[in-house]
Amino acid sequence: MSLPRADIGVFDSGLGGLSVLREIRRQMPGASVLYLADTANVPYGDKPIPVVQDLALRLTGLLVEAGAKIVIMASGTSTVAGLEAAQAFHPDLPILGTVEPGAKAAVETSSGTIGVIATNATARSLAFTHAVQALDPSRRVVEQGCPRFVPLVETGRAETPEAEDAAREYLEPLRAAGARSIILGCTHFPFLLPALQRAIRRMGDASFRPTFVDPSEEAVRVAVPLFTPSAPSGAAVHFAAYGDPEEFHRYASALLGEPIPPVLPLLL
Repeated sequence: MSLPRADIGVFDSGLGGLSVLREIRRQMPGASVLYLADTANVPYGDKPIPVVQDLALRLTGLLVEAGAKIVIMASGTSTVAGLEAAQAFHPDLPILGTVEPGAKAAVETSSGTIGVIATNATARSLAFTHAVQALDPSRRVVEQGCPRFVPLVETGRAETPEAEDAAREYLEPLRAAGARSIILGCTHFPFLLPALQRAIRRMGDASFRPTFVDPSEEAVRVAVPLFTPSAPSGAAVHFAAYGDPEEFHRYASALLGEPIPPVLPLLL
């Protein structure tokens, strides 16, 4: 089955990349987008890095075949595992990740300790630490793996007491470390911002009021000057998914607050 052609290709393990899509629609309203959801393999954060790298290369290849002029790896874990390999395989195509843009924004946001909440794989890689300290070698970074978060978003439970309890668990080490800004190191996590903010209020520590940095917003900001729309009316958004396209359609529509077009099934 041939996929619809689009200016910008985005992929994620599931719903998280919708935070990137939301930013593309805000910052690049003339762009057509093809969004691939690898829901058959969600979450990426608990998989070995070589497995995620293979998935990232496969999904990047599909987007290239669909004519994408820019590819955004919306998954922080796929950025860690596959960005450099994909860039080497497609040297003439802008392929963007979320780690470096997020790190740059965090360094510019505050002068204190930077916290990172991410998947286990991303946190173990210390990718954000390396990216931050490449910009500011003296900056302290504390990375926290959050394995409960992606399943909460993927199953429509981002606005539940369970999400708030998980947020308190993962924020506590960053509070103890005195984090002044916190990078949302997985594109699923912007959908948990209300739970994170409620958890901070419940902690009752007036000195812990960190600024949250959304790498989705920053990655799209990097893409803007690289993009020339193919046509003034070409701003269609297409979706395709491995796994259950109907389930993805239901949860994606709920997260975006509007119905999305039918989701094409992808064969494994």
